[in-house]
Order: sequence, then structure tokens, then C-alpha cells
Amino acid sequence: MDRKHNEKLASFILASEEKIPNDGLEEVRHYYEHGEYEMSFEGLVIELMSVRKYPDNFDFNDWKELAIYYGLDRESVFEGDFWMEFLQWGGEL
Repeated sequence: MDRKHNEKLASFILASEEKIPNDGLEEVRHYYEHGEYEMSFEGLVIELMSVRKYPDNFDFNDWKELAIYYGLDRESVFEGDFWMEFLQWGGEL
């Protein structure tokens, strides 16, 4: 995995801290700290979708690039319909 992408994920987590519940944030950080970056990203997006919020300075294209990098357009861990829900959340559907 590319360090640049993982650092971008860390910045997304930081930007989302005030938007999602602490228990969800702890899970997202747990996966990140254990190198499960795709799970961390997917969990972060699911948390944001559930509260219907976006982080400050949200640019869906940056988030989509990261989702594709982590392979979430092909396979997800937590949500079977993640990719379609993700695109809808980002306003592409």
C-alpha cells in the first residue's frame, strides 16, 4: 500500500472526527492503526453515511479515488452494496 494514500485516509479521519460518534471513530482508528486501511476507509464512509454528514472541505472525487485505490469498487468488507451506496452518498447516482 502506498503511503500517500494512507496519509490521505488519515487526513479524512481527522476531518471527520467531529461528525461521527466516538465508538465509530474508535473502530475506524483501530482498523487504520492495524494496517487495515480499506476497512478503515469503508467504516469511515459508513459512519458518515449513517449520520448523513460530510467532513469539512469534502471533495467526493478525492474520496472516490481512495475508494478505488483500496478496491472498494470491486469488493467491500462490511456492506455488500457499499459501492452503490457510496456513489449515491457522493451524489453520483
